[in-house]
Amino acid sequence: MLLLLSNCADIIAKFHDILMEKGPLIQRDCVSALWPLLDCGEPALLLIDLDLPALDAAATLAELRHRAPACKILVLREAFSTEAELALLGAGVAGCCSAGLARETVLRIVDMVQDGGVWISQAVMPLLLRQMQLRGTLSAPVAVIPDPAPNLRLQVLTPRERQIAGLVGGGASNKLIARELSITDRTVKAHLGAIFQKLDLPDRLHLALFVTGK
Repeated sequence: MLLLLSNCADIIAKFHDILMEKGPLIQRDCVSALWPLLDCGEPALLLIDLDLPALDAAATLAELRHRAPACKILVLREAFSTEAELALLGAGVAGCCSAGLARETVLRIVDMVQDGGVWISQAVMPLLLRQMQLRGTLSAPVAVIPDPAPNLRLQVLTPRERQIAGLVGGGASNKLIARELSITDRTVKAHLGAIFQKLDLPDRLHLALFVTGK
């Protein structure tokens, strides 16, 4: 079951159209209507519109972690600052989904989250890795590196793929990788798709953790 919490007509129409092919979708327009649904069963995915009137996001997320710990949560808003996205990821959401994203991107985010992954924007990735390193979660320094050190776990990749994996491990965005390696963004995306498939990884964060040995 998928659950959409929003009272915005545009968001409801857009996400209902996108998500109805993913399974049964229930829509509610206030937080108070959420709790009785959880008593009937834990949804596989919950999408929350953070612009919902009178929504206390921190309290609602904390209550959700208590009542439905296995539920994957995506939060919706027109746009997110890097600081807001970091805070929400720290609060346990599986991703921040801007309302203006294209249909194909939303479907990719939903697939990733339902498969157990976490959606993180390219702008936030290096900051998140830096926070993890400062907290001791990562032992390797977070920096853009042109050529990763040998790593036996990456031997299934081509030399170019290993180079890109190392840059992702350093927190580099696609644009920075493209500039560093003098290739196009499209080529970077193609290499990343091959890397994810070969290493059986769902997203950039898991690749970064894989590269850094965590």
